[in-house]
This record gives sequence, structure tokens and C-alpha cells, in this order.
Amino acid sequence: MYLHLFSLWTCFWTQALGKYRCVEKETDMLLSTLSAMQEKAQHLEYNLSAETRIKLDLFSALGDARRQLEIAQDKVMKQDREISEMKQKIAEVMAVSPGVSYMAPRPPVPQYLTKLLNSERYMLNPRALMYQCLKK
Repeated sequence: MYLHLFSLWTCFWTQALGKYRCVEKETDMLLSTLSAMQEKAQHLEYNLSAETRIKLDLFSALGDARRQLEIAQDKVMKQDREISEMKQKIAEVMAVSPGVSYMAPRPPVPQYLTKLLNSERYMLNPRALMYQCLKK
């Protein structure tokens, strides 16, 4: 009878030990999985933080660009108003003194071109429809 009890106890002990080893393996596997998940979470948190910093920098740059654009637009609008005022003043002056006319200054022509253009051989006909190269 003792032998039978001993054999039952050994069988029970072996099964309990096997279950303990199985649970221990599962625990190790779960701990390693938990560790890997924590590493991934830490990596994702770092990447998210870096992405957030980049986005903040981009929004800051966008705000700066908008401010610069507003300043430039205000400057252009101010210059447009000044131009309109100047045109109005010129029109008033022109209306008061009808004998004055305005001609835009011509840029000076180089001497070598002046001689060439004044020679009879190179006179251009203003009514000509097209010009052809002259052969020598």
C-alpha cells in the first residue's frame, strides 16, 4: 500500500513539476514578449516626439513665412498707393501746363553704331515688309 501511495505521490509530483516547468516557460515567453513590446513602445514614443518637434519647427517656419508675406504685401500696397498718387499729381501738372510734354530719355547709342546707322548703305526702309541679307 505504501508503494502504491508512493507511486501515486511520485506521479503527482512529476505532473506538478511538469506543469511548473510549462508555466515557467510560458512566464519566460510572456516576459520576453513584454520586454520587446516595451522596447517598441519606447521606440515609438521617441519617434513620435521627434516628429512632433519637426512639426512644431515647420509650423513656426510657416508662421514666419506668412508674416514676411504680409509685410511684403503691405509694402506693395503702399507702393501702389504712392504710384497712384504720383500719377494723379502728374496728371494735374499736365492739365495745368498743356505746352509741356514728357518724353522718356533714350539710352545713348555707341559711336560705332551711330556711324553704321548714318551711312547710306545701311538705311532701313520703314515700309519694307521684310529684310534680306546683302551679299558682298
